[in-house]
Amino acid sequence: MTVIATAGHVDHGKSTLVNFLTGQETDKLAEERSRGLTINLGYTFYEYADQIISIVDVPGHRDFFKNTVAGFSNADAVLFVIDSTQGWSEQSEQHFNALIGLSKLNILFIFTKLDMKESNVDEQWLIDKVSNIKDLNYKILKFNKNSTDKVSFIEDIQTFVSTCTNEYSSFWIDRSFLIDGIGRIVTGTVGSGFSLSGPFITTSGEKLEVKSIESVNKEYTQETGSQRVAVSLKKSSGVIPKRGDLLSNTVLAESIHIFIKLDTESSNEIRNNTLKLFAGTSNHLVEKICPLRIGKETYAIAKLSKPAVLPMKEKMVLHNIDMDSFIACEFMMPINNKNLIKHLIRESKKKASYNTLYDLLYFLPFKYSDHSLRIGQMFTDEANLNLLNQNIKDNAENINKFGIKKYLHEKFYIEEGNVQYLFDAFDDISVKENQIKLNSDNTEEDKKILKLISKELGSELKVPDINLQKFDREIVKNLFLEDKLIRISKNILYTDNHFKELLKIIDQLPTTFTIAEFKSLSGLSRKYTIPILEILDSKQIIKKIDSEGTREKLIS
Repeated sequence: MTVIATAGHVDHGKSTLVNFLTGQETDKLAEERSRGLTINLGYTFYEYADQIISIVDVPGHRDFFKNTVAGFSNADAVLFVIDSTQGWSEQSEQHFNALIGLSKLNILFIFTKLDMKESNVDEQWLIDKVSNIKDLNYKILKFNKNSTDKVSFIEDIQTFVSTCTNEYSSFWIDRSFLIDGIGRIVTGTVGSGFSLSGPFITTSGEKLEVKSIESVNKEYTQETGSQRVAVSLKKSSGVIPKRGDLLSNTVLAESIHIFIKLDTESSNEIRNNTLKLFAGTSNHLVEKICPLRIGKETYAIAKLSKPAVLPMKEKMVLHNIDMDSFIACEFMMPINNKNLIKHLIRESKKKASYNTLYDLLYFLPFKYSDHSLRIGQMFTDEANLNLLNQNIKDNAENINKFGIKKYLHEKFYIEEGNVQYLFDAFDDISVKENQIKLNSDNTEEDKKILKLISKELGSELKVPDINLQKFDREIVKNLFLEDKLIRISKNILYTDNHFKELLKIIDQLPTTFTIAEFKSLSGLSRKYTIPILEILDSKQIIKKIDSEGTREKLIS
């Protein structure tokens, strides 16, 4: 089966076109018929060469835009209707931007009302407008309800549909209602990767018991491509699925804070504006959004007006209501860790810029690069793994007092289920009963490697960036374990001799000293100063005592 949605400005002829293709009226409500416009979503279908083609007729009026976007959910292709007497109009632009934002890139543009004397089909203008849209698959057709040959027109549609690709594996509910004697029915467009034979999980995490499934008035059978389905539910524990709910084959986390990727380079487009997020058949007001720059890309942490459950990598669109503009975005992950929320908001306020996501977040629930390392259900890179390894060894005694699971959750935002996987990746640290144990074996080979590393680093505190990967990994781990090597930051590595020089500098400073005083005495730039002071803090040699970075010596 193929599912096609309509799009276009109000009164440009969407419902007329659907009636021509199917012989059915999709405007069911009395108000729709009296006002001559579509308000709710209309569903119908036609058959071609033993194939079923479902159509979702969407409203064109701006007052019903949330229904419009819901109709685009999981459609394989779009019939984009343009009145040849009016041309590209207000909702034409709105619908087009929403479609591109949702990555609905299979579009059949259809010029209508060709029988009117005011008709003017400007194909070249349209081609010029859409030619710069990356990966857009489109075709232009012309339709006249009085003279267009139905068979030829449908063949043109089917030829285009055969070129469409659209992979997704979700099921957004677009209708939920009761039928006397049957019970609760939910409908939606199911993606080709979604298994209806598996358990349904509602937004509350409960399983739904299914009585039967139909597709276009027939018993449902799994097919390639998307399908319109109606699911009859058994009486359950009282959970009533509603429009905007997501059905999933796995349990997904609900969150009011989400991390998203934005298709924009300008943070000004979203700062201090009224925003609404559209995902599937759901929509959410955005109470607060904090953009973050990662390389050439823009990400953001967003706080929604109500908790949401979203599938990974879901294509969504942000509607900037104040500017009436649309920004494409992608769901990256839910955020329920309060410490991580504070971290991301704090970094956004700094307007800091990072090279990669791993510079901002230690762990991600998806593979970010070819160099990603898998830790349970999370991914990280070697630099972060080494940083974490060193941090745990440096603070082992205090961590065991604090509790390793709590420490990792609050400082590195690692969920409890991934803790054991993390320690499985460490050969020199083990964990048992929420306590860590360090093991090392200092050998002559260790000393030899340390000498080579020390030679590359030199004796000055301003050390070069060196590549540790050319040395034996296990020996390097032992050197970190024994504090012979000390990771100051990702690119700053000290030996124990460098660290002794730091302690001499600290000894010369007053009991309470400023960052400027440390910089002046050490002769180091801010690149070195801040991470060095933070390492000294973590080793409880000094302590930060105010927001300006003033330190107090703990060891005399």
